[in-house]
Amino acid sequence: MTPLQIYTKKLESGDIKQDTLQNEVVLAFEDLYQDLTHPKKSWFFNPKPKFYGLYIFGSVGRGKTFLMDLFVETIEPKQIRRQHFHAFMLWFHQQLRSIKNQQNPVDLVIKHLSSEINILCLDEFLVHDITDAMLLAKILFALEENNISLVTTSNVNPVDLYQGGLQRKKFIPAIQWMQEQMKIMQLDGNLDYRVRSSQSNKKWFAPINDKNTNDFEHLFSQRVGSSNLHLSPIEINKRQLPIIKRSSQHIMFEFETLCMQPRNASDFLKICEQYQSVFMVINAEIEIDDRNTARRFITLIDVLYDTNTLLYVLSTVEFSQIYQGDELSFEMQRTVSRLTEMQNFDF
Repeated sequence: MTPLQIYTKKLESGDIKQDTLQNEVVLAFEDLYQDLTHPKKSWFFNPKPKFYGLYIFGSVGRGKTFLMDLFVETIEPKQIRRQHFHAFMLWFHQQLRSIKNQQNPVDLVIKHLSSEINILCLDEFLVHDITDAMLLAKILFALEENNISLVTTSNVNPVDLYQGGLQRKKFIPAIQWMQEQMKIMQLDGNLDYRVRSSQSNKKWFAPINDKNTNDFEHLFSQRVGSSNLHLSPIEINKRQLPIIKRSSQHIMFEFETLCMQPRNASDFLKICEQYQSVFMVINAEIEIDDRNTARRFITLIDVLYDTNTLLYVLSTVEFSQIYQGDELSFEMQRTVSRLTEMQNFDF
């Protein structure tokens, strides 16, 4: 089925509600689907893949990821790669490190990627890291050159990406490219489908008191079952991380270990690869001026969410109150929305 057919079927079944802005995005995906799967033919030559770009941005919980995944479902798996932006950039840096003594390594990585796929879908396109920012223009140019179509979702307009970042002037070519080469659509409004679908499946326990502590520990015991418990640190990316306790599939950390020490998305991805659920104890909210801890927390939730990893938290405060600073308030709004949806995760 095409994106429009799937979306229409979900409307008719009552799985989703009519939404004018979502309809417009679905129609854009339908056009993209038709262009990619039924290219115009000629009497003189076979059609070659062509570059298409679609950038969807808007408020948290408006269905951006849902609609992109709906589109991904209609494309043959061998033609398309769907990744969280964090995961894609980690993969890209790994590819660059494997290339020695070569000019234009970015072009080489993308050229090799073009032999595997012709559509790249990146969820949660949000640039924080200066290294990523400096690379991105080259990556985007190479995608177009090698006819790898790009679909992205983001919470911000392209013109606001990497706002206030170091050497942002060098990032401007990437913004200009997106404005010129991608169809930019805003999916906004007051509806938050994550909040609407949230149920009382409690995974965040606040405040820290006897009842919540007992419930939190009971859930850990239920998950672990009869498995052996260990108290020794684990090794992630050649560094030792202290833990509270762990089994072979479930692990409990102090918040300070994961978010108040130098950690990155690669560390969190490794944890998610090894464990089915993460339990975390937060003894204090993030200080207003502690942007580094806030960024790590945001990245942690992004990775847990994208990998469908269960998260259980015992905290002094509710997740909506974990960080009250202004500097990352927009990113934290998305994180709170994701945590709301994650209360329904169960496997």
